[in-house]
Amino acid sequence: MAAAAPHLAVRAAYLDHHPPSVAEVGARLAEVGDADGRGPVALVPVLLTRAFHVRVDVPAAAQVLAEASGREILTTDALGPDVLLARALEELLRQRSECQVVVYLAGSSRRDAVDELVERLRADLIPERRYAFATLDDHLPLTTALRQLDVRAGVVGVSAMIAEGVLRDRMMRRCAERGIPFAAGVLADTDSLTRLLLDRVDAARS
Repeated sequence: MAAAAPHLAVRAAYLDHHPPSVAEVGARLAEVGDADGRGPVALVPVLLTRAFHVRVDVPAAAQVLAEASGREILTTDALGPDVLLARALEELLRQRSECQVVVYLAGSSRRDAVDELVERLRADLIPERRYAFATLDDHLPLTTALRQLDVRAGVVGVSAMIAEGVLRDRMMRRCAERGIPFAAGVLADTDSLTRLLLDRVDAARS
């Protein structure tokens, strides 16, 4: 984002598991004033669905950020559903020749949010390939997804994850156990995700 939009002062903060925290980033904004002066801060949830984190954790983080920074916080929509998520997955699949794909998602306790994302991806992904969808929880089992495809004709898995980590590793292992190769990369590697993030910032600022 910083490379694509040098006019923005871009900061990353994490809800948990990894520094810097939202409070730490807020304190830094308060200390330095930042290149953008003292104007509003766009808080973009780097999450794919409108599930628990977006409904509960992100509003709480926005409050912490406002208190720590002394700035107005403009919280944007989650990243999904959006057509640019389909474009990002297609970027990850460009180097693959398989015409059948298992799109692997993390899953959520809010199954309706996952279903909303899956239906949007079904509509937005280019029809040159055939797609099935799986989640790491038991909502959309991999075995069910594979029954929708002809495994003998070749299938590739692709991760609908923002970043590398244990969840993507688990997806790769489950596919490998069934002899299914996995596309390299994650959504954060794609130009489409950068464009989507910047779209969210532009919407907040307008």
